[in-house]
Amino acid sequence: MERVKMVDSNEERNFMYFGPSLPTNQSDESAMEEFCRSSVTTIWHYHGGCTVGKVVDGDFRVMGVNSLRVVDGSTFSCLSRDQSSSHYHDVRPVS
Repeated sequence: MERVKMVDSNEERNFMYFGPSLPTNQSDESAMEEFCRSSVTTIWHYHGGCTVGKVVDGDFRVMGVNSLRVVDGSTFSCLSRDQSSSHYHDVRPVS
């Protein structure tokens, strides 16, 4: 866990969060569950729902459907840790 630990910096202290506050008693499991259900979301790009070889072929054509291709993040089973949009541009078909 040490390598993923957040660095304490002055910039971090100036960050203002405008969402709901954490429950006062964070050891209260039901309060934490309610907090998570009502407020936790992702900031990440979704990917991996349209697997190559199962939904689309190697040319990103949707299997069983004529003239339809899927070229977006859903076709990736994994991505590197950098900005995902660069990968989407790399995979677009060249016509």
